[in-house]
Amino acid sequence: MLVQVFNIVAPLFIIIAVGYFYGARVRPEMRITNQLVMDVFMPVLIFHVMVQEGFSPLEYSSLVIAGCLLMLGSGLIAFLLAKVLGYGPRALIPSAMFSNWANLGLPLYILALGQEALDGGIMLVVAGNILCFTIGIKIYSGHASSWQVLKTPIIIAVIAGGLFKALNVTLPVAVDTPLQMMGQVAIPLMLFSLGVRLTRLGLQDIKVGVMMAVFCPVIGVSLAFVLMFFIPLSPLHKSILILFGALPPAVINYMLAEQYDCEPDRVASMVIIANLAAIVSLPLALLLVL
Repeated sequence: MLVQVFNIVAPLFIIIAVGYFYGARVRPEMRITNQLVMDVFMPVLIFHVMVQEGFSPLEYSSLVIAGCLLMLGSGLIAFLLAKVLGYGPRALIPSAMFSNWANLGLPLYILALGQEALDGGIMLVVAGNILCFTIGIKIYSGHASSWQVLKTPIIIAVIAGGLFKALNVTLPVAVDTPLQMMGQVAIPLMLFSLGVRLTRLGLQDIKVGVMMAVFCPVIGVSLAFVLMFFIPLSPLHKSILILFGALPPAVINYMLAEQYDCEPDRVASMVIIANLAAIVSLPLALLLVL
């Protein structure tokens, strides 16, 4: 069992480590690469999954509902914790809600549960992005319009994929093959980019970072088990939800906190420490799943 867990998490952290050490040595400009991931490769991956024969979004409705409730529940508990400890809730809540669904989540689901887990993981990525670019930006900025979510390429890909599916359009091989190849670029490039990005973050508030490193997997996995009692899920979707709850905060939290001047140094500490702690928390979550 331990060998199986190691074989699952080792590829993830090896790619992240390669990105980290390369980033620390070369200091590459990753803005364009990150933009390509978010604007091209990730939307193509989502679109390609959605238009495949046999994919039905309605099959994942319970999983998506459970995932949204898990994120909202984590945010509510983080709000209460922030009030008790005297931290700024605007920095703490999104970091608790919005985790590494894509960078870590997608490859983790595939390695742990098989290729068939990708579809459910994709639907959680879509749900997470909708919440992040509506509620998340609202929290960070205090005034941004929720309509901004409709401008994101990932949501455009979801809408296009839904239309193609509804019209029962089958892609010719000459189009399907390059889309598949472009989508396959997304996952390893996201892991590499995460490693590079971690070299740019600072540790200004270690205490709150350690707290978030414990909070995210403990609260997330606990909420996953609670939700499974009330929402009917298949065994595969239960496993995906548990791993989803164990994920650390996403780097997008730091980027949004910096953009809206919402304690970016504190958010950076939460992101980097929680992601480093995932070396321990994700194997423990895998033991529960496997």
